[in-house]
Amino acid sequence: MADFATLLPSLILASGSVARKALLESLGVQVRVHATGSDETHSETDPAKVTELLAKRKLATFREVHPSYEIPVLSCDTMISFQGSLIGKPKDREEAFAQLSQFDGRKHEVHSGWALWYQDHLYSGTDLAVVCFKRLGEERIRSYLETGEWRGAAGSYRLQGAGRDLVERIDGDEATVIGLPLLQISEILGAPLFVK
Repeated sequence: MADFATLLPSLILASGSVARKALLESLGVQVRVHATGSDETHSETDPAKVTELLAKRKLATFREVHPSYEIPVLSCDTMISFQGSLIGKPKDREEAFAQLSQFDGRKHEVHSGWALWYQDHLYSGTDLAVVCFKRLGEERIRSYLETGEWRGAAGSYRLQGAGRDLVERIDGDEATVIGLPLLQISEILGAPLFVK
């Protein structure tokens, strides 16, 4: 069985996410980044459906603009679900504080949808991981906000940075929390993950 980097030695990541790029590169994949400006409006309430829909939309937007690319193209979208509400990226520091405060000492779900154009076929899916936050308190949350990691991050934190210190445990694929469900994608491709 071929490993992930053998099946996908190079790909285009239709996302501006530095973390997603780093995850793929850790597997030995050569990554070219082309962020898309696709429409993110939706009327869906199921976070699994929302993230997969938005990932497919990003992929479609990329393929409309660049129809002649032969190498695989991957797009992703991540959203948080907490007590029945969908939580995306905060618009400002105040909203980031509110998001982190509601997670304080509690669990929330992270949904990461993905879409892959590979060998003239569309593959897509969504994965779920449950994140349990430590008891933080206002001072610790404000201190974390000083890092600036909340900007552009679903739920106002980044697991791959100082945000790791906010988390007590993760039930599921850690890569899903970062925004790229590598285990699920590798299972669909039949490629085991070997991190270099």
